[in-house]
Amino acid sequence: MKSSMIVKEPESEPEVEVLSFDVDGTLVSKRFTDAVWLRAIPEEYARKEGLCFEDAYRVVKREYEKVGEENIRWYMIDYWLDKFGLDISAEELFLRYRTEVEVYEEVPYVLRKLSEAGYELVISSNAAIEFIEFQIPATLRSFFSHIFSATSNFGEVKKSNNFYTRVCHILGVRPQEVVHIGDHWLFDFLNPRKAGINAYFLDRSRDRGAVRGAVRGGERGGDDGDECEKWEEFIISSLEDILLKLGLRSGEGKEAEVE
Repeated sequence: MKSSMIVKEPESEPEVEVLSFDVDGTLVSKRFTDAVWLRAIPEEYARKEGLCFEDAYRVVKREYEKVGEENIRWYMIDYWLDKFGLDISAEELFLRYRTEVEVYEEVPYVLRKLSEAGYELVISSNAAIEFIEFQIPATLRSFFSHIFSATSNFGEVKKSNNFYTRVCHILGVRPQEVVHIGDHWLFDFLNPRKAGINAYFLDRSRDRGAVRGAVRGGERGGDDGDECEKWEEFIISSLEDILLKLGLRSGEGKEAEVE
């Protein structure tokens, strides 16, 4: 007697439930963070020590490099204010350079469309939480259910595979139900993909030469041109492109004003 065969139906692709966004270079430009680290702190140090800006900048930059990006202190502004003996708070510095905060034009429109479509939106950034909260205005923060900072929340200096796995665990979703968008080839594209997340690399420059440079820095081996071609469908030039990827229509008249 032949045993009956049980044919297992193929599992359908999981639906996307969560959209995750990087911050600097994705939701906002890097003008503000550059202004704080490369102008504000050297200026304050120059004033304290009676130096010209150029000399103070060299000293500050040298101290940054001594600590290095692999050390969690690199990302902690209070550590640097204390190290240089600066009698000013991070909040005062931020307020001084608040005009440098620049939300990309399409961001309010895209977030609203995604929210209206029923997606859960989160921020997944390497930036310290105080930088994220200052740059993302309340009108936009209301779209996000969670803000995850690798440095502030998890004590990680980079967005590793483990970072994304922990984010999925906290959200109670499978990696396949998450889409992440960011502008760093390794930390916003390769690492989330290794964790099973659907990731898109945001290349606002539309410069494939820059993309090849990002590939070269983020993944060793193989031809840069081949890698770009391999991932072409996952490289976007604007956040509006993600609406098309999800089957949502990109309309006219972006709501660019952010209070």
